[in-house]
Amino acid sequence: MDLQYFSNLWSEGKPTELSGKSFWDNRAAEFNKLVCQGSPDERIRKIVEFLSQNSLLTKNSSVLDIGCGPGRFAVEFAKLSTDVTGLDISDNMLGYARKNAEAANLTNTSFKNLNWDEVNLDEFGWRKKFDLVTAINSPGIHDLTTLEKMIAASKKYCFLSNFVDRYDSVQEILRTDILKLEEGKFYTNSVYSILNILWLTGYYPSIVYIDTDREHIRTLEEAYVYYRTLFAMNDDSGNEKQELINGYLEKISVNGFVTEQVRTKNAWIYWQV
Repeated sequence: MDLQYFSNLWSEGKPTELSGKSFWDNRAAEFNKLVCQGSPDERIRKIVEFLSQNSLLTKNSSVLDIGCGPGRFAVEFAKLSTDVTGLDISDNMLGYARKNAEAANLTNTSFKNLNWDEVNLDEFGWRKKFDLVTAINSPGIHDLTTLEKMIAASKKYCFLSNFVDRYDSVQEILRTDILKLEEGKFYTNSVYSILNILWLTGYYPSIVYIDTDREHIRTLEEAYVYYRTLFAMNDDSGNEKQELINGYLEKISVNGFVTEQVRTKNAWIYWQV
């Protein structure tokens, strides 16, 4: 088995097109809730502590965060490092990121609207520029090419967080029982493929598995928007699907709120370049 085998395995079962700008723009407010609560949630705190304790993140670090979203990690990284550059394809995500950095009185952050697939490292002067390059559950690192570019941007360390397993109580029922969708999960084979690619290219990755449980509570209106966006109903059956989604959400809502339990197993992969 060679690089091409694991590259093909990584892409197996995934959609031919990654979610675009409008998809992430529509989800920005939902993602930002985790930042604007005043303190980082447990998952963010654990990752920041892990990076610091293992000397991947220090006061002298220059950090690149690929797929930074509303800046929930970038803001915390910036509190402990020299500077942080966050990339995302969504204007709405980046708008929140800048506001969150400003609210934390940070002056060492920079947020850029860039698609990692299209970034030319030499054009930006980013080849071997950053002490730490991160991609935390980011769709930006999705194949051999984007992984190699991530490594090329680092002069010390890389850190990837990726799902190994995930269960969303409402989403799973909508997907399988209500909408009857048969598509595979986007993270299937990702961690296994990444580890093997790194070994085959001469790196010595370490891996830690982390289990998390959390609860999302949304108003019925927020739930309508969230799940319609999540399932991206752009085909001719969109109206029918929307009615099915709305009907199920109304059925399970309690006092106008929909509660979802989320259980995840994440793999934290890190290595020195």
